[in-house]
Amino acid sequence: MSYESLFQPIKIGHVEIKNRIAMAPMNINFNREGYISEQHMAYFAARAKGGTGLIITEAIRSSEDGFNRTFYDNPCLWKPAHQKPLTELAETVHYFGAKLFIQMNIGPGPQGSSKKMGLQPRAASAGSYTIPEENLPKAMVPMLRKGEVYISYQSEPYREMTVDEIHAETEQFAKSCKMAFISGVDGVEIHAAHGYLIHSFLSPRYNKRTDQYGGSLENRMRFLIEIIRAIRQLVGDKPVIGVRTSSDEHMPDGLTVDDVKAIIKECEKEGLNFYHLSGGSYEAMQYLFPDEDGTELEDAKAIKSAVSIPVLVSSVHDPDMADRAIRERTCDIIAHGRPLIADPEWANKVKEGRANEIVKCKRDLICLMRLFQGLTGRCTVNPNFGREKYMPEYWRGPTKMSHWRSQA
Repeated sequence: MSYESLFQPIKIGHVEIKNRIAMAPMNINFNREGYISEQHMAYFAARAKGGTGLIITEAIRSSEDGFNRTFYDNPCLWKPAHQKPLTELAETVHYFGAKLFIQMNIGPGPQGSSKKMGLQPRAASAGSYTIPEENLPKAMVPMLRKGEVYISYQSEPYREMTVDEIHAETEQFAKSCKMAFISGVDGVEIHAAHGYLIHSFLSPRYNKRTDQYGGSLENRMRFLIEIIRAIRQLVGDKPVIGVRTSSDEHMPDGLTVDDVKAIIKECEKEGLNFYHLSGGSYEAMQYLFPDEDGTELEDAKAIKSAVSIPVLVSSVHDPDMADRAIRERTCDIIAHGRPLIADPEWANKVKEGRANEIVKCKRDLICLMRLFQGLTGRCTVNPNFGREKYMPEYWRGPTKMSHWRSQA
């Protein structure tokens, strides 16, 4: 196959991306105390050099409060010191020919933890949950049974987020996005998926509020809409803003595809530039990390029919299926997670007619299990994953300041 559809350029807002291949956001634990590291930069450089058109970082925390309510050590962006390595990352990704979007996240919701700072997790409403073992990826079950990871079958009790906290986090989220655009990133993706804080407001399963942020779908999406409006008020109409949600929560009384279609249509009216879909939540984690290809394509097609902005979809490892999904307009961009951990040259190999040489992801979830143990990422089929900073081919050369945006 020629895979012509995968290598057509596309514009998201004003940003032109050279092909239809993105790197999906994945926590990889390469940061250092909330700061993007040299290893981060080389890791993303390898995927940009490998032909990927769009790099989307893992979740970057927009507030110190949110950062302190989880055991994850994500990168952060709420003070100027965080901007300096982010600028270096943007210059590195651009040097190797890709665009850079960062995923912004306030912090955890129901799956939060008090283990870091003693702060109780918070969500749209108070509660707790138990993960059914049958809803977990098979590769995860043995380690969870042995207690060798930070997550457990039973969540901590979480409390209801106050209205004052909602307003404060909305304001801080917008400020963090402005800092991101000043730093030179090409776009921001709002993380509203997988049961995290914003997802907990969208979901009728988690959201039992009786105020203006609960009840009807209009009220449940209010937090997300107010965040988009706050960002636009600070940065204007030009910078690229997207949202990622779970297209289907796959749990009783959870978020559905019809809900998401309505939510994204309203977000589009507020100036949203793209939509990125995933599936499931911590309660239904097998849909976050599916064992099969193409599990999200049907939902992607349904949502794409309802909106005019580009739609990104993950979990399509096979290049034939990926090209067909673009050609048939099921989606607009394929967002690879684990395939680009296993083989950073995935895009180049497909483009050069060497698809048979792709090092395939084994779906053994070693990369994920190490994260849940508090360790840096590793891969059973790619021994260079985690040591890219030692490889000179991923070091950035001289860079012009052409990306600087004084209007942000």
